[in-house]
Amino acid sequence: MTMRSLCRALLVLDVLYCCLAAAQEGLPGWHMFESVEKIDHTLVDRDGRAVDVRAFLPRGANVVDRGELRRVVEHVCSKERARAPFTYEEPGVRVVLGPECRVPR
Repeated sequence: MTMRSLCRALLVLDVLYCCLAAAQEGLPGWHMFESVEKIDHTLVDRDGRAVDVRAFLPRGANVVDRGELRRVVEHVCSKERARAPFTYEEPGVRVVLGPECRVPR
């Protein structure tokens, strides 16, 4: 078997797997991105109004870990300084974000 035919065979197998993964719920594939668990948190501005962090993300984007969520919260704080100070809460953590907009890691 030549290298070219091996590459073609792998390409065909990959395409077939992608088609199967798109149709079959149990296989790892695109379906795994549809069921990302929500990360419990709250972000409120100085007036006590809740801030929707997802409004600052591209459409269809999901936050999948706390480190990423904290970076998004820092971005929101820096972009919306007129609404500061913000209070960020997650299980076990409550932080008032100061002028530097840093959430402790």
